[in-house]
Amino acid sequence: MAENRTSAQWWALGRGDMDATVAQVGFNLAQMVIPVFLLLPIGIPLAFSVGHLLPGYALGFLVGSLGLTALAVRLRQREGRQDVTAHVYGNNVPAIIAYTLSIVLPVYLQSHDAVRAWQIGAAAVAWTGIIKLVAAPFAGIVRRFIPVPASMTVFGTAMYSYLALVLLQRIFDQPLVGIIALTIVAVSVLGNVPITRWRIPPFLVAWIIPLIVGLLVGYVHPAWQGISVQLPFVASLGPLRSLVLALPYFSVIAPMAIYQILQDIAAVEGATAAGDNYNARSVVAWDGIATLLCGAAGSVVTPVVYALHPPYKAMGARIGFALWTPIIFAAIVMSGLTLFIAQLFPWPILAAMIAYVSVGVGMATLRRVDPKYRSAVLLGFVLPAGAVVAAAVNSALPALKLSAANPDVQAALNRSIYWSSVQGLGSGFLFLVLVVAALITELIDRNFGRASLWCLLASGFSWLGLMHSPTFHWGAQPTYAAGWLAAAAIVYSARWWSGDLPAEAVENGAEHRIVTSTPK
Repeated sequence: MAENRTSAQWWALGRGDMDATVAQVGFNLAQMVIPVFLLLPIGIPLAFSVGHLLPGYALGFLVGSLGLTALAVRLRQREGRQDVTAHVYGNNVPAIIAYTLSIVLPVYLQSHDAVRAWQIGAAAVAWTGIIKLVAAPFAGIVRRFIPVPASMTVFGTAMYSYLALVLLQRIFDQPLVGIIALTIVAVSVLGNVPITRWRIPPFLVAWIIPLIVGLLVGYVHPAWQGISVQLPFVASLGPLRSLVLALPYFSVIAPMAIYQILQDIAAVEGATAAGDNYNARSVVAWDGIATLLCGAAGSVVTPVVYALHPPYKAMGARIGFALWTPIIFAAIVMSGLTLFIAQLFPWPILAAMIAYVSVGVGMATLRRVDPKYRSAVLLGFVLPAGAVVAAAVNSALPALKLSAANPDVQAALNRSIYWSSVQGLGSGFLFLVLVVAALITELIDRNFGRASLWCLLASGFSWLGLMHSPTFHWGAQPTYAAGWLAAAAIVYSARWWSGDLPAEAVENGAEHRIVTSTPK
């Protein structure tokens, strides 16, 4: 009987679930409004963005979270365990930034039509959901085909180095608030020091205390805008009618969709390692349904399954947070309080929490990758540099009343920051990370044929504009395509001039050379 009573309370909020709920509601609210503030300087009104770009996310997020909650409850009942943790679900910052700055922004700058830019951005999210649903039945095959070091590197790159490089500096938007928040996170979460003997949830403290400081110093001054009932969708078929118009932006959509599928799979891998064995096809399918629903409902914000299962499980989160987070979130959105509540999660506080997330993701990536493949991971971690610089420049130029399409601006950028190289590195950077990490992994394992196939795949991506190009079209980057063809030939020929030295010996010898050649 005791077992039945306990089992019936999977929805309860323990300390770990309270922490997770606070963090998840805060993350989703603050990150969801990123497009609003990125697009405000170029002339898209705040009221339009809040009313069109955001509400649909609440509906998709709710449906996806309920699906993942059902999977967790089913696993809990099937295995008779009370410590099952649901998958962590939420909006995806890399995709938010990419879709806003690489789709919505250029469409608006070309057309000066906010409705058109919104519809094509939402259509991009719908396409992302379609790709996920198509890929869901093959999630197991993808899991086997892509080397684990490569999939984990893509996940780590997007959520560790890219996320950190884009957002962590915002700790110092208000140094006093940010340093206090970061210190609380460092002591209580990273240092694992309990806050008093009652073990107060650390994320709750990391939110409340810096928020009070922010209010006292005048940094946080939330403006009450009243309660107004709002539907969690936009009653328009415009996003679905714009699916064809979004096709030229597949150079942005396809890499992000594949990355999110890989992140879903990485989340399943992480959950399995933590003791919760989920079916990858079901997880990707629920994410696909939710993402398609977000786009059809008008949102330019796409959700994803966070590969944060181990740190959340260690924090004590179980299933309750996965139910209550989307319900609280939907209630906030539908009451018209999105912007007001978001103001209670200022960026210095969220960036400090993101520091914990980034460290957790980086550690999870390195733990899941055999040490002999860490060269692939470390190179993957630095490849987003181009995307970070490109995002910053593309965001800054409109605010300065400049356009990267202007020849004089392009010439100045090429002289100062090698703009064409930055674009080549940053466009479709997640495909680049996948190819490079898989290539190095196969070379370490002496699979020269498979390594050359990855180079051929990169050549095809370059030709189609899925990599190294801001737009998707035939013959997009012939020079890059030729370079990857040459790489395929070099890699394949390595089987004849590599000798018979085993991979382990080569690896050990390489490490020895690196160590002995380091200056003293």
